Amino acid sequence: MSVFWLSLAVALVAVIASSVFLTLRGLEAFRAFKAAGGNIGTGVERIEQASGEIEKHLTLAAESGTRLDAELARFRRSRARLNVLTSAMEDVRASFGRAAAVYPRK
Repeated sequence: MSVFWLSLAVALVAVIASSVFLTLRGLEAFRAFKAAGGNIGTGVERIEQASGEIEKHLTLAAESGTRLDAELARFRRSRARLNVLTSAMEDVRASFGRAAAVYPRK
């Protein structure tokens, strides 16, 4: 009969010890999950902020691209005008050179 009570006591101690162990592990897991949730929230906020900044920079880059296209068109027009004027100056120099070669000098 004493073996029965001894085995019952060992079983009861095992049940209580395992219940305490599981409760402590459960609390530890809950606290870790709660801390991870806070860290995830902070990380998500950081990602949202970075995404907003990226979007702002992309908008500014698109605007800069538009302005760059306009300035390049203006540059091409100026360059074409410069080419015409340079060609005209070369024609004048060539004509003046021929006239100076014929004109007598003293």
